[in-house]
Amino acid sequence: MSLFHYRALNASGRTISGTLEADDVLTVENRLRSAGIWLLEAEEGAAVAASTEVNNLKISRSELIGFFIQMSLLLRAGITLPNALDRLAVDFEGSKLGDVLAELREKVSVGVPLNQAMAGFPQVFPPEITSIVQAGEVSGRLPEVFENLCSYYEWIDGLIGDVRQALIYPLMVMGASLALVLLLFTFVVPKFVGLLNDLSLKVPLLTRIVMSVSEALVYFWPALLTIVVVLPVALKVALRSKKLGRAFDAALMQVPVFGSLVAMFALSRFARNLGMLYQAGIPLLRGLEICRSLVGNRAIAHALDQVRNSVLEGTPLSKSLSQHSVFPATVVTMISTGETSGTLDVALRSVSDYYNKIIPRRIKIVFSIFDPVMMVSLIAIVGTVALAVILPILQLWNTQ
Repeated sequence: MSLFHYRALNASGRTISGTLEADDVLTVENRLRSAGIWLLEAEEGAAVAASTEVNNLKISRSELIGFFIQMSLLLRAGITLPNALDRLAVDFEGSKLGDVLAELREKVSVGVPLNQAMAGFPQVFPPEITSIVQAGEVSGRLPEVFENLCSYYEWIDGLIGDVRQALIYPLMVMGASLALVLLLFTFVVPKFVGLLNDLSLKVPLLTRIVMSVSEALVYFWPALLTIVVVLPVALKVALRSKKLGRAFDAALMQVPVFGSLVAMFALSRFARNLGMLYQAGIPLLRGLEICRSLVGNRAIAHALDQVRNSVLEGTPLSKSLSQHSVFPATVVTMISTGETSGTLDVALRSVSDYYNKIIPRRIKIVFSIFDPVMMVSLIAIVGTVALAVILPILQLWNTQ
C-alpha cells in the first residue's frame, strides 16, 4: 500500500486535505466518496503538512481538558467516534480547537485512525497524547484513555497554578526591592555625592564604594542593560549544547533549597507520565522513550536513556533506576514493589501522588525562607547606603 496526499470537497463544499493509505488513487476516491467527500486530486508520496493554518496554532490547556471530558462522555454513551468529533466540532465552532476537530472528523470519517489524524497537529497533540490514543484504539478503551488524559492535564494545570500562586508575593517583594535599590543609587546617592564634592571632605572607604556603584549605574546603565538582556539569551543559546545543558540541569538540582524542588518537579512528571502511558497499554520501553522528552530536565532525560538501554538488555526497571543518583531510594523502592506485585502503573501513580503532596509543602518552605532573606538583604542595602551617608556627616561634625 502507498500513502496518498489528497485534496477534496466535503458535503458543505469546503476544500479539505489529508492523507490515506491505499493501493491506488481509485481506492482513495472510493473511500472518500463513501464518506460523502469528492476527490479533487491525489498524489502518491510522503505525507505533507496540513494546509490549514490551525497546524501552527496552540490550544489552551483548559480547552483540551474540556475536549477530553466530552470525548470520554460521548464515547461512553455509545456515540461513534466520527459522530463524537462532529458534535464537538460544532460545540467548539469558531475557535482554534473547533477547526482542528473539523479536520480530525474529516480524516477519521474516511478511515484514518484517530491517533494518526492527531499526529498531523503536533503542537496541539504532543507524542504522549497520540501514543496513548493509539493504545486506546488498539485495546478498545478510548473512553478510559480520554478520562486519563483529562486527569493528567488537570494535574498539570493544578501544579502550574500552585507554583504561580506561590510566586506572586515573592516576585512583588523582589520587584519593589529592586525599584528601591535603583532609586537609592540613581537618585539619592548622586545628590549626596554633589554635596560631598562641594564640602571637599575626605570620604570614607564605604562611602567611596557606594559612590562608585552609583556612578556605574548612572553613567554606564546602557552597557549594564545590554548585559542584562544579552546574557540570558547567550546562556540560552549555549545551553542548547547537549553536554552543557545536561551539566547545567544537574548543577541546578544541587543548588541549596531550590535544587531539591527542581528535582521533585521532574521526578513527579516522570512518574505521572510513565504511569499513565503504562496503564494505557504502551510498552515500557516506548513509555521510557516518550517520558524522556517530558520530564523537563536534561540530566534526568539522559539518565532515562541509559535506563531504557538497561531495561532493553533485561534489567528490571527498579534496578536500572537505582544505578543513577538522580532517582531517590524512595522512588526506586516504590517502583520495585510495583514490579514485584505486577502493579507498576499503580506504583508509579503512587510516586506521583507522593510528590504532589510534598511539592506544595516544599514550595511553602522555600518561600518562607525566601521572604526573610529578601527583607534582610533589603535592610542591609539600605543600611549600607545610610551608613555611607552618615559617616561623612559624622566626620564633618568631628572636625568642627
